[in-house]
Amino acid sequence: MGWNVGVLCIKADINEVDNILDIFYKSEVGLCFEEITSVSMGKALGVGHTESWILIVDTLGRFIRDSRFTIELSHKFKLKMFWIAEALIYRDYYFDNIKKGGIKFELKGKSDGLRYLNDMGVKAIDNWGETIIFQIIEKEIFDKCNHNFDTSLMNLRYAKYELD
Repeated sequence: MGWNVGVLCIKADINEVDNILDIFYKSEVGLCFEEITSVSMGKALGVGHTESWILIVDTLGRFIRDSRFTIELSHKFKLKMFWIAEALIYRDYYFDNIKKGGIKFELKGKSDGLRYLNDMGVKAIDNWGETIIFQIIEKEIFDKCNHNFDTSLMNLRYAKYELD
């Protein structure tokens, strides 16, 4: 079984989460990556953060399938979105001095992902879509080039946000 998990990354302070996810409430804290990527999450979201990124993990892929929310949010924040799956997707959104809002570019599939890693000087660990997108996340969000099967997503702790 493949991953099929969405990760929406928002360049913002963690205190912005309640404003961004206004129809959700925090129900649990201290969860690990395996817990928040489980189908037992149902309609809930997992939320973690780094020093500069809020990471929203969605097992239902709502942000991938319907881009209205992310397009609107990209007018206020820098966004990157990842679909961890064999048919990987990576979207980067406009947010600079010239333009705010909208999809700047999108990678779809293993061949796009492999080409992207190569262009970034990162050697692909293997040809699996999930591994490729994990390596892209490492480069784009954590500014690391992992050469093994680790992901920094596993080192974070997450909060569970459920629908109000």
